[in-house]
Amino acid sequence: MEFIKALTFVTDDPRWKEKVAIGSVLALLSFLIVPLFILLGYSVRLIQNMRAGSLLPLPDWEDWSGDLVRGFKLTVVYLVWNLPLLLVTLPLAVGGVLADSDSAIQVVGITLVVASSCLTLFYAILVTLATPGFVLWFARDERIQSGLQLSQIFAWTRGHLGDVLLFMLAYVVASFVISAVAGIVGTLLCLVGLVVTVPLAVFLLYLYQFNLLGQLAYREEKGQAYYQPPLPPAQ
Repeated sequence: MEFIKALTFVTDDPRWKEKVAIGSVLALLSFLIVPLFILLGYSVRLIQNMRAGSLLPLPDWEDWSGDLVRGFKLTVVYLVWNLPLLLVTLPLAVGGVLADSDSAIQVVGITLVVASSCLTLFYAILVTLATPGFVLWFARDERIQSGLQLSQIFAWTRGHLGDVLLFMLAYVVASFVISAVAGIVGTLLCLVGLVVTVPLAVFLLYLYQFNLLGQLAYREEKGQAYYQPPLPPAQ
């Protein structure tokens, strides 16, 4: 994967300033939920453009309703994958109550807490590793059931574990760097600048992680090691 290109590809688009500005506003308003769905749907289109080998993969802001729908669907996929984590909270809560008791049942409570915590950690790691797979599967045809093909997604994850780990590491590093830069610049601008720099950082992180996923999708589609969009026609 080309980690640096995943950061710099944005400026290859002649309309990048306009597109980034719109995305940053949506990131600022993401607490309203609907803009968050739109951002996710837009990011899915980035993967699709890269899989197709588009010369300028950064999508235009021209399919608001479509982005809303595909973003909502992807959120459902995320929720279904994370549903077992919510179910584990019940024995964890019960175990916490029992562990606070003074009777012999306290041992049962502690056992429940430890077992539930270990199970939660294990499944959280499993879902984190599977996330690139189920996002790519969903991006193929935008169907919820495609993002829930457990056997296929787990098989792909096992076969591409090195790529998955590199993706996770790159995202963590980029999150730290971009967030730190946004915080410093925003603070230097008398804190008011945080209103601009923080949403900008959030949107750039969306683009970064989905660009990396787009590179993986392109490799699956074209059988080439790296994303290589077609050259522009000669003038």
